[in-house]
Amino acid sequence: MGIPKFYRWLSDRYPLISQTLDESHEFDNFYLDMNGIIHQCTHPNDDEVVETDFEAMLRAIFNYTDRLYRIVRPRKLLFLAIDGVAPRAKMNQQRSRRFRSAKDNERVLAEAIAKGKSVPKEKPFDSNCITPGTQFMLELSRKFKSWINYKMTTDPAWQQGCEVVFSGSEVPGEGEHKIMDYIRDWRASDDWIPTRKHCMYGLDADLIMLGLVTHEPHFTLLRERMKWRGGRRRVPVMKGDMSDAAEFELLEISLLRDMLYLEFRPQGTRAQPRRGYSGSTQQPPLNAKKLSFKYEAMRVVDDFVFMCMLVGNDFVPHIPHLDIAEGALNLMFRSYKELMPTWGGYLTDLHRLHPQRLESFFEVISEPEEDFFHQRGLEEQQPMYEASKYRSFYYKSKLDIDADDEQSMRRLVLNFVEGLHWVLQYYHNGCPSWNWYYETFYGPLASDLRDLKSYRVRFRKGKPFRPLTQLLAVLPPESSDFLPKPFKELMTMPESEVLEFYPKEFQIDFNGKKNAWEAVVLIPFIDEKRLQSAVRQIDPSRISPEEMKRNRLGKERRFLPENYPRCTRKISPVRPEMRNPLRTERTKNKSSKIRSKAKQIEEQNKPPFNSKSRPKNRPTAQSKDDAGREQPPPRRPKGDSSPRSPNKPLKKSPDEKASDISNSSDTDT
Repeated sequence: MGIPKFYRWLSDRYPLISQTLDESHEFDNFYLDMNGIIHQCTHPNDDEVVETDFEAMLRAIFNYTDRLYRIVRPRKLLFLAIDGVAPRAKMNQQRSRRFRSAKDNERVLAEAIAKGKSVPKEKPFDSNCITPGTQFMLELSRKFKSWINYKMTTDPAWQQGCEVVFSGSEVPGEGEHKIMDYIRDWRASDDWIPTRKHCMYGLDADLIMLGLVTHEPHFTLLRERMKWRGGRRRVPVMKGDMSDAAEFELLEISLLRDMLYLEFRPQGTRAQPRRGYSGSTQQPPLNAKKLSFKYEAMRVVDDFVFMCMLVGNDFVPHIPHLDIAEGALNLMFRSYKELMPTWGGYLTDLHRLHPQRLESFFEVISEPEEDFFHQRGLEEQQPMYEASKYRSFYYKSKLDIDADDEQSMRRLVLNFVEGLHWVLQYYHNGCPSWNWYYETFYGPLASDLRDLKSYRVRFRKGKPFRPLTQLLAVLPPESSDFLPKPFKELMTMPESEVLEFYPKEFQIDFNGKKNAWEAVVLIPFIDEKRLQSAVRQIDPSRISPEEMKRNRLGKERRFLPENYPRCTRKISPVRPEMRNPLRTERTKNKSSKIRSKAKQIEEQNKPPFNSKSRPKNRPTAQSKDDAGREQPPPRRPKGDSSPRSPNKPLKKSPDEKASDISNSSDTDT
């Protein structure tokens, strides 16, 4: 779920949840959302023209996967998940990204040529090939299975008794949600163990939401340390170097749950001392007053996830005046704290919403709406955003509907409420419908989300698209070479009955945002019935057997440790050593001073370059203290009566040697 700026906001508000990965952390299950790795290893910088070298890309992906495995070293399970065909609700966002990506590629290539840079003779790498159904993804899944088999056969680090599950692009579903399906099935089975320690790798903010809704007592996210430049995050380039494990950090979901429990607990609430998710004991305030309902951490966490969903997700547009950069989450948190004691309960109950409470919540958070549009009117020099006109102007300019048309407004609000229910079910129970989607680019105003109890929400489960049909639904015409020829013709031939869905020129609406990646790409929505009808008219004989393989749906592959050699030698994870950061800093400063002082003394005692008359046995200069006073020579050990030369160093006892070693290690950087 895309929540712009969320991770930085979260780490600033709750800094203790971010921890350094060190040798004290142990994990049983390790889950990798692979698409982030694939993108970073194939085109780490979108502002450069990248050559196409499939073998080099494979090596980078495999090396980085191996690197993560060795850093975490799971004891029970490694789950590798690549995005398969996504639900229809996600395809609109995928389609927008890929159309924008095609235009960005054209821009980057044109700029490179204009600057006289060397450009590959063959066609540059098109990241849109990282989509289920392409030959690239089919080959990647094949190679990945062979590589896993090779590692478990030959590499002792992969022979420690850990099961490996690989879910490739042929398995429907987004990678992180296939992982969630696995966790839900495991929690519902007799094999569930509450002490199991989970770790998930990924950069997307939606992984935080997914980690929270599992309600697993021990859940941690692993991610690269973000480097912020100009207010925008920069992800380190992935090279697979085993020595840089310190570049990673952990986000402790269990500790975040504890923070949320304390954050939203009403003042004066009486609660029993409880053992927190992180293991800490939380004491209630003294002289407390009881709520009319039981205060539960799990319910508060679910409400937190829902509120975060309102400022950004990949399925439903956010409410117009809610933006993290403008303090939207702070506004919702304050409103929630004020309203929750009066509700007699919570906003959500797993995947269900309470309509009356939600309506009162929208009523309160809509109060700054008028000021928001007034400010936008000033920034965009648009007088129609004045207080009395902003509502009518917004709906007419963005959605082409009359704000006074009750039927149109009810249809819009119903579709939006459906979206809220769909996302909640998706995160708690899995995909509720493969075919549902939000039908416009913009959401309704919070002030219009009223009478919610009158809306009825129902979903039909449906089926996922076939991979090649899904490619037609999300790819732009610039990436049509990834399709078999008969499918490509639907996208490019003038006589195609679906040609209107593939414009080469389109508008982008910044919609009050500053960054291009936040802008709305105004392209037509795919009509599923027309698309499926066009696909059915394709002659199957025109599709090769290899291309037909790309159109098949598959299942996850399990690699059981009992089918491979077992290494009896335990191999430890590749981790940075635990260090006290304050002591480390003092040690660095102390070491620097010692080296500087030693160099200064060496320079003072250095003889002239041409000196030949220096005595062979020059007496050793006595040391001085900080005040310049001469210090007596060091004492000889007891019992040592042997004569010694003025230049001969004292023979040290074993205890003194050990002391020297200890002291030297303290100052070693």
